[in-house]
Amino acid sequence: MLRTEKKHLLAVYGTLRKGYGNYASYLLTATYLGTVTTLEKYRLVVIDYPCLLPFNGEGHQVMVDLFDIDASTLKKIDALEEHPTVYQRKKIEMSNGDLAWIYFRNIDHQPPYLKAYTDQTKI
Repeated sequence: MLRTEKKHLLAVYGTLRKGYGNYASYLLTATYLGTVTTLEKYRLVVIDYPCLLPFNGEGHQVMVDLFDIDASTLKKIDALEEHPTVYQRKKIEMSNGDLAWIYFRNIDHQPPYLKAYTDQTKI
């Protein structure tokens, strides 16, 4: 009996999107499923690179590219995103009803300037 590798849905923004800097290195052979938005609103900011802040309901629905990836690719992208130290991977709902992994900036272990920015978003 052949065992097929479990697939994962991954939603990406920033440099992992199709045609951007990290796409060719990490997602070129993945199955591209199209562009969707997050169901909830989030803050997408560029500080030293794009990051999604984990405050749903604030900001906008974020446009993402959706990919079907294998566990090996997910592990490589976890390393790129320095999960869970710099980014935390969480499953959220997309506008098409899919649940997909997406990376949020881990604001608990970040420089003071990011914490100051995020504190202001709660006002």
